[in-house]
Amino acid sequence: TNAQYSPLQQVESLQGNVKNFESHLFTKDSTIGIILGARGSGKSAIGMKLLENFKKKTQKNIYAMGFRNEDLPSWISVVSDIKEIQNDSVILIDEGGITFSSRKSMSNANQLLSQLLFIARHKNLSILFITQNSSNLEVNVLRQADFLILKPSSLLQKDFERKIISDIYSKVGKGFLDHQNIQGLTYIHSDKFQGFISNELPSFWNTKVSKAFK
Repeated sequence: TNAQYSPLQQVESLQGNVKNFESHLFTKDSTIGIILGARGSGKSAIGMKLLENFKKKTQKNIYAMGFRNEDLPSWISVVSDIKEIQNDSVILIDEGGITFSSRKSMSNANQLLSQLLFIARHKNLSILFITQNSSNLEVNVLRQADFLILKPSSLLQKDFERKIISDIYSKVGKGFLDHQNIQGLTYIHSDKFQGFISNELPSFWNTKVSKAFK
């Protein structure tokens, strides 16, 4: 199937405009985004929708890591090693889908992200990193993110988030409640836009995509 573009729909702006965020995303050589939220909150769906929009709006190569090849369209290349990623690319990584060989999955997630961050600017890579909990990530890694994409979080999970993330969830908690009936509700935290949006599902979506390794 060919990629189809559908813009992020602005629900409520606290600062800026979601159109500015999107155009910044597609025109900048390298951006780093972290996607957070509870299990089943739609993290894979918005990640894949952004990949689809990247495919339609840019010339970047499209990669995914932590997903199964057979669940995805042919224009997404599934890789298991960051060495396979070409210059001028965007990659969506699902931390939960990567089978780290060692039990120290926390340090491995950080090692992987640190390596990617190190090469991102040199290779014009844009990175979307899905994690279920920010406590798995070093503060230094979070600081290097250009934007955060927050899906609804679970009550228990919020207690374990890094302070920088739990502070944002506290600030926008009322908004998540006010707009809870909106499908695909998401909070974006960036220089270009802070506010709530909704995203459509990717055109190729099926539940297998999000359950790849879980």
